[in-house]
Amino acid sequence: DELLNMAPWDFVHPEDWEEVKQKAVQMLKGELVSPYEFRVIQPDGEIHWAMETITSIYYKGKRATLGNFMDITERKQAEERERNLQRELYLSSRLASVGELAAGVAHEINNPLTAILGFSERLLRKNSDEKVRRDLERIHGEAQRAAKVVQNLLTFARRREHKKEYSDINDVVQKDLELRAYELRTSNIEVATNLAPDLPQVVVDFRQMQQVFLNIIINAEQAMIEANRGGKLTVKTERMEDCVRISFADDGPGIAPENLDKIFNPFYTTRASKGGTGLGLSVSYGIVAEHGGRIYAESKPGKRTTFFI
Repeated sequence: DELLNMAPWDFVHPEDWEEVKQKAVQMLKGELVSPYEFRVIQPDGEIHWAMETITSIYYKGKRATLGNFMDITERKQAEERERNLQRELYLSSRLASVGELAAGVAHEINNPLTAILGFSERLLRKNSDEKVRRDLERIHGEAQRAAKVVQNLLTFARRREHKKEYSDINDVVQKDLELRAYELRTSNIEVATNLAPDLPQVVVDFRQMQQVFLNIIINAEQAMIEANRGGKLTVKTERMEDCVRISFADDGPGIAPENLDKIFNPFYTTRASKGGTGLGLSVSYGIVAEHGGRIYAESKPGKRTTFFI
């Protein structure tokens, strides 16, 4: 009875309806239609993938058309997992070689940088001339900025010892949001949290995970501010089978499809003119991978971006 009161398009995902309608018209005209795939919305709102195969048959002495629908959701999910795995393997091998280079470069830069920092600080203490002090402060400030880049390079190369212990991921998330509470509020960004209360504790380096989450939160802030002068950040934690998943969704400008596979590359940034170094997400990728986890992003340009860990 429920089915009889529904139209065919009530089942079809809105983004796929045009294709399904086109196939139906072809079918009714008697044209040959190859098997095709589309998304179906179940009564509970869950989305499944279906494949329709259309064949011509005789029914009660007349030619008729038979549509055979098969649920291919598991196959599509397996294909998506395979694509993600291939992307991760490719990225991991590329980052491993870059990491070796980064570690060497960082150590070479560290020695002269330490001297610049030390001597500029010493001269600042000794010099009282205002103009000279301004120049020295500029030198010291830029050297500190360079030192931060070196520190990120070393973190990216994973050449430092870290302390891992059982931690509550919700606690990490909440502390990061507290750290950014003022900036988020003054930037007109609304924060919505959906933190699962039954999460198991996981073995992580607390400070490293804070760094990962902060990188993502700050990136989301900057994107929303530049695009809309504000927005909404939604943070969610959930238990999924044998893992804990954290997601950060913003309603900023999104990421272009051609850039989505590049965002974890070292030194890749769209904010170079605004001081971006392109190391934040590559460092985050290295930290998460070293913990045996995954980090990836999904985006709809002009609407939203979601990072999953």
